[in-house]
Amino acid sequence: MLQSPSAPATNPALSPTDSIHAAFTDVMKVFNASPAIRFLQSGEFRLDHYKSVLREIYHYTKEDPQLQALAAVYFRGSDRHSVKLFLRHAIAEVGHDLMALEDLKVMGESPDQVFTQNPLPATTALTAFPFYWVNFQNPIGYLGYLFFLEHMPTQHGAIYATALMQAGVPEAAMGFLQEHMHVDVGHNKLMQQYLDRLVHDQRDADAVIYSMRVTAELYANMLWSAIQRVGQPVDFGTAWTEMARLRPAEQITPVLVEEVVS
Repeated sequence: MLQSPSAPATNPALSPTDSIHAAFTDVMKVFNASPAIRFLQSGEFRLDHYKSVLREIYHYTKEDPQLQALAAVYFRGSDRHSVKLFLRHAIAEVGHDLMALEDLKVMGESPDQVFTQNPLPATTALTAFPFYWVNFQNPIGYLGYLFFLEHMPTQHGAIYATALMQAGVPEAAMGFLQEHMHVDVGHNKLMQQYLDRLVHDQRDADAVIYSMRVTAELYANMLWSAIQRVGQPVDFGTAWTEMARLRPAEQITPVLVEEVVS
């Protein structure tokens, strides 16, 4: 269990968007002190742990493009001016889940069964939270989920990559992390535009900060759960809704993102 950062009170000297950036610094201190990140840097992290983490990364990442599009459904007033930018960003996220599976292949594991397996409960919690927040709370709070996922790898990914290499993970099997370490730099600039356009007041900022803090804790829990399952596998069953609509690979013609947005 992560220890929550103390004193989430807002600094009145900061603007709403500045308070979000300040909160991220505190959130990352807690995240980097979590059991999962400590274990990653302990020297005990093994290749099997990495494979287990990649499977869960696939499961939550496959939902992200549609989740981001869903958030835009609730944009009202001047927020509507950000819909096109938001949806283009969502389209750019399509296929990132497959990067995790490609990393699994490099590690010598077939990803075929991952498509139809249910994720670990901790991963389901990570996925369910932003859907809940968008649908039943303040949809602008979704930016906290997005902020954490975009800024975490760009600002701290090099540290994680070093630990993975020390654990014996080949660089060729870190495609997902490398992509988000570098490409998400551009997405960080998008994030600032979202904050400037969509965070109207401190209430919005507080929703974003809460969402960011929860996302960080749930993400750490997902990592730790994946690590702990190594050597203690539990079958959480078949994802029948996925399996029922899974067509044979040879019948699927992939559409490149560039073809969609060009």
